[in-house]
Amino acid sequence: MVFIKPGDYHLKELNVDPGRLEYLDSFLKQITESAPNKFSAVRVLRYGEVIFDGGYGVQTPNGGPLREDAIYPLASITKSFTATLIAILQEDGLIDVWDKLNTYYPEFTGGKKDEVEIWQVMAHCSGISGETMYQYLTDTVKEYSGLDISEDCSWEDYSAALLKTRSALGLPKIEPVEKAVEETETALNLRTPLGYDPGTTFSYCDTGYQLLAKLVERLTGEDIDSYAARRLFKPLGMTDTHFLLPKEKWLRYVRRDPTFHFADWLNSDDLLTSTHGAAGLKSTMRDMTRFGQMWLQKGTLDDARILSPASIRLMTADHNAKLPPSYWGTRWLSSSWGLGWNVSYGKKDDLGLLRSDSTFDHAGAGGARLFIDPDNGLVTAMYTVELEAMSYENQSRIANIIYSALD
Repeated sequence: MVFIKPGDYHLKELNVDPGRLEYLDSFLKQITESAPNKFSAVRVLRYGEVIFDGGYGVQTPNGGPLREDAIYPLASITKSFTATLIAILQEDGLIDVWDKLNTYYPEFTGGKKDEVEIWQVMAHCSGISGETMYQYLTDTVKEYSGLDISEDCSWEDYSAALLKTRSALGLPKIEPVEKAVEETETALNLRTPLGYDPGTTFSYCDTGYQLLAKLVERLTGEDIDSYAARRLFKPLGMTDTHFLLPKEKWLRYVRRDPTFHFADWLNSDDLLTSTHGAAGLKSTMRDMTRFGQMWLQKGTLDDARILSPASIRLMTADHNAKLPPSYWGTRWLSSSWGLGWNVSYGKKDDLGLLRSDSTFDHAGAGGARLFIDPDNGLVTAMYTVELEAMSYENQSRIANIIYSALD
């Protein structure tokens, strides 16, 4: 159902064709009803005004309709928020993204690690490879604990194996177990050799952003949930955005059919309290568009100034213009990337080809997406449950329909 359907006069003032938004409503109903237990949500702002806000399908498998205040797992959109926190720290003089990563992680040494700069981690061209880090972690844990964590194993077995590895590496004992496991993972990631020479290859990497999140905590002395709430969420009025989702909000969290991709992870209670800097955030469509509107308005929203226009320019520039194309999903694509954002600059990808070249966005596994188009004054948050693991084809179609409504 459409939660907010502005009058025709309002839309005409914003140069929006209401008939095309009615078509978007019918399209969303169609794709959501294509399989049982799917859900979809789309919220669109133009020049700061809501022009479309709809939710379709079910809140939980075989449950009631999707709530207007539903809370979604943002997955990799979390990276854009983590990058924003790094930018805040840079404006506060606590960090410079031109700095070498081992300025803050002296244990990050060996090979060409001395050349890795923080901005390269943010643009996925640092040489840090998620695949290489995962292989190093699994090999090391198997060597010291005997457990092959590349196979299915319980949290209990995994944590026991990490603690045994931690002891073997001579790392101090700490509590609670979750913190000890997380710090052990970070220590192993920092010991992993680079997968590529820095600045030569685009290699999308979750682990790099987890290192950035831990860096936020090292520099501020706060956990990332508290720091993000104080400097970002509360100033923007993002009342339902959390790493540590409060227990009283768990009933508002969407749950997917267990047969759908990523269901085990996205439905897990562990994710509800995850502080992972690459994939741990939970939020609503409303809050996502408030974050996006701040970016559209060059760092400010209402009375809150989060970043300067200079930081917005830096973060949304293409920092990989000289890199060769990269293989993404099933196609070779331009390696264009900002600091925490996928940037367009002529890139042809799964966000529709009607968007302007000024557009920047981020997607998240499971169906989350946020995109901002300064040339058209657009901020769009969406969530579409797809049946293929990393398919966003309906999001491309949704974006094209939205653009067809604009004059």
